[in-house]
Amino acid sequence: MENLWNNTSLLEIFGTIVGLIYLWLEYKASIYLWIAGMMMPAIYIFVYYDAGLYADAGINIYYLLAAIYGWICWTFGNKKYGKEELPITHTPAKLIRILLLVFLATFGAIAWILITFTDSTVPWLNSFTAASSVIGLWMLARKYVEQWLVWIGVNLISSGLYTYKELKITAALYALYAIIAIFGYLKWKRIMQQQQYYSKNNRMRRKLRHYPMPTENTSSDAVILANGNYPTHILPLTLLRKAKQVICCDGAANEHVKKGFTPSAIVGDGDSLSPENKIRFTDIIYYSTDQQTNDLTKAVEYCMARQMKNIIIVGATGKREDHTIGNISLLFDYMDKFDEVMIITDHGVFTPIKVDSTLDSHVGMQVSIFSSRVAPVRGRGLKYPLSTLTSWWQGTLNEACTNPFTLLVRDKILVYRVFQNL
Repeated sequence: MENLWNNTSLLEIFGTIVGLIYLWLEYKASIYLWIAGMMMPAIYIFVYYDAGLYADAGINIYYLLAAIYGWICWTFGNKKYGKEELPITHTPAKLIRILLLVFLATFGAIAWILITFTDSTVPWLNSFTAASSVIGLWMLARKYVEQWLVWIGVNLISSGLYTYKELKITAALYALYAIIAIFGYLKWKRIMQQQQYYSKNNRMRRKLRHYPMPTENTSSDAVILANGNYPTHILPLTLLRKAKQVICCDGAANEHVKKGFTPSAIVGDGDSLSPENKIRFTDIIYYSTDQQTNDLTKAVEYCMARQMKNIIIVGATGKREDHTIGNISLLFDYMDKFDEVMIITDHGVFTPIKVDSTLDSHVGMQVSIFSSRVAPVRGRGLKYPLSTLTSWWQGTLNEACTNPFTLLVRDKILVYRVFQNL
């Protein structure tokens, strides 16, 4: 008998450890809680049976099957959500009455079995916790946030019941369960609100915009050559060579002409264009003396006036740092004027986005995210988690873990992807 007590105590301690892990995973809404959920029934069948809690011992068979069911539901969802993990939701109102009837039927059946066929000294309390657990575990498998309310009641009653049955470790565990269940309920409500927020009432199933990584075959209506450092990387150089039109920002034409190319148009105030080129390209120079905009914006407006929809900007970085920052930040304005616009440098590509998007990458690609103002951002497939960006630089120096990675946004952000093998 002493050996049995010792074995039972060891199982109880081990079950307590697994139970704490289970509760932590449940609090985090982690799918791995179901692994612990399969281990716990096997342990507590022996603990409860030895303590004379026959209903609890028998109900663990249900728990094992429910854990398998929960794993399947959380992994594959159902017809409504497709083959993806279920989101956290409220319990549908139409189910509450059904669940209540199932609870009453289960409670009565378990009580009758315990009173008729066992020597249980606590048949009614044991039946109540067992029937409540049946309902609570099913609600957990369906990821209903109100399942925590069920567990708060179950855990409080169970703690008193196990104290009465002198299972002190388990009683303490269930008292802790009751406390954590309160925090779990609040945590799940926050997660549910975040899911609803980012999905915008369609459970994050809306079509994501896709941004491929630019290649030498990427097409555009025009390539704008800004007056920063002339590109040296093969990609922007090739795009310049293949461009349908090359729009040079004022003095950028000087270097472009030296390389043996002829621009389609030169746009700006003319202050940095060489005298020779002013004469040579008189017919394609479009002067603008507006000092409220820089030459890059003037070139962009030139493209807009000609109803261009897709443009690529190169040569926007280098030389003066204030010009570099200004050119990059202007992408937040340009994105509203074109179907697609990007800045390609010698090191990577800046892509402005304002809707939920997937972006091509490779595992290990360096990624930075910039915001123009406080902006909620959620990422999938990135090494470091994202939340609300409260400073423009806060999302920098991240790394892609998948191809592609996904960004869920509510406001404009700027994504920088570094070229491979740099």
